[in-house]
Amino acid sequence: MSMELMVKAMKTKVGNPLRKLVLVKLADNASDQGECWPSYQHIADQCEIGRSTVKLHVRELEKAGFLRREYRRKGELNQSNLFHLSLDGGSPAALLSGAGDNPPGAGYNPGGGAGAAPRTSHSYEPVNEPKPMCKTGTVKGFDQFWKLYPRKVGKDKAFKAWQKLQMTEALYDLIVSALAKHVVTPGWTKDNGQFIPHAAT
Repeated sequence: MSMELMVKAMKTKVGNPLRKLVLVKLADNASDQGECWPSYQHIADQCEIGRSTVKLHVRELEKAGFLRREYRRKGELNQSNLFHLSLDGGSPAALLSGAGDNPPGAGYNPGGGAGAAPRTSHSYEPVNEPKPMCKTGTVKGFDQFWKLYPRKVGKDKAFKAWQKLQMTEALYDLIVSALAKHVVTPGWTKDNGQFIPHAAT
C-alpha cells in the first residue's frame, strides 16, 4: 500500500463517486511505483459494487489518463490485469464524464514486448473464469427453474430465452435465489399471482 498514492487518489477529481472509490481501492493495493494487480472481483467485493461496474470505471479511469492496464495471460489462463497508476496527470475531461455516459467498448491495450519480465502476483485471491454449464446442465437447470417458477405459461418461449443465456453455476444460483425472493413479494402474491411475469421475460 502506498500512502502517497492514497492521498493523491483522495485529492483527485474524477467526476463520479464510484469511480473515485475504485481509484482509491487501486491506490490502496498499489506499490510505491504505482503498480498493482487485484482482480476485478476483488475490487468489486471490497467496494461493494458489481464486477461489471468496476470494469466500466476502470475503462473510464484509463481513458482519462489516471491508469494504464497491462493485460496478462499465462498460457491458456487469464491472470489479473496489471494496473499502472498515474495520479499526477489525468484529463480535465474526466470531471465532465458522469456515470450515465459511458459507452461500451474495448479499452486501450498497450501490449507487451517479447522481453517483458514475468510478474508474480502474491495475492491470495484466485483468478477464476466462470465455467459454462454443459448442454445437459442447461436443460437440467431449466427444468429445475421451471419447477420453481410459479406461473406456468409459455414454457417453450422461456426455454428459448434460457438457452440464450450464457449459463454458469454462479448465474444459475443468482437466478434461483432472486426467484426465491420474488415469489413471496406482494407484487407476485396479490390477486392469485395475476401480475407474475411470464418466465420468458
